[in-house]
Amino acid sequence: MTSSLAHGVRITDAKDYAHVFKKGLHTQSRFWKVIASDSGKSFSRLGLAISKKQYKRAVDRNLFKRLARETFRNNQDDLESIDFVIMVKKSARTDNKEITKDLLSLLKNAKNKVQSK
Repeated sequence: MTSSLAHGVRITDAKDYAHVFKKGLHTQSRFWKVIASDSGKSFSRLGLAISKKQYKRAVDRNLFKRLARETFRNNQDDLESIDFVIMVKKSARTDNKEITKDLLSLLKNAKNKVQSK
């Protein structure tokens, strides 16, 4: 098992981001905002939109990116064929376990919403 997120499961094209933003279902929690859409592929993909408006320091933005990638990588088998774009909300700092747990529950919630649509 590799410790990095494969290039094929990343959303990198602007048109793919635009499709998810336009057609996706929005959901949010205490720390995260997630937009989810059916990918039309046999696997799920991840896109990150971590804004400089929310966190000015690159170290803060990179922390959220690492947490999001790692959470997605560890659970991507359970998130069948859905594109996720993850954004972060401005909030008070807390421990990484709580942030990761919040994202995982949000991803599963978004998956259920997309599948029931």
